[in-house]
Amino acid sequence: MNNVMEQTEKLIEAIHSSNEYAQYQMLQNTITKDGNVYARLNDFRKRNLQIQINSQVDVISESANLSREYADVLNRPEVKDFIAAEQRYIKMLRKINRKLDAEMHVNIDFLE
Repeated sequence: MNNVMEQTEKLIEAIHSSNEYAQYQMLQNTITKDGNVYARLNDFRKRNLQIQINSQVDVISESANLSREYADVLNRPEVKDFIAAEQRYIKMLRKINRKLDAEMHVNIDFLE
């Protein structure tokens, strides 16, 4: 178990030293300096997530409406850059998780 935890710490260090993480952190620090912009962006993100998980709405139409409502924030270059960096960072984490999931087998037959 100690070796697994040591390797986990190395993975965390590798993630922290990646370009994806560095860009994400730098751009997040940039946009948090303007509390109003950051608050509106977070409100947009929260509402967008609610739209995405609500199966009873027209996702495309609602997302378009939401984007128009927050265009003043979403069209700012630093916000665009942050969103793109966040997507790259999350994509990297998802790849790591998929790889772990594919290689680590847990028998869950009892759920069927």
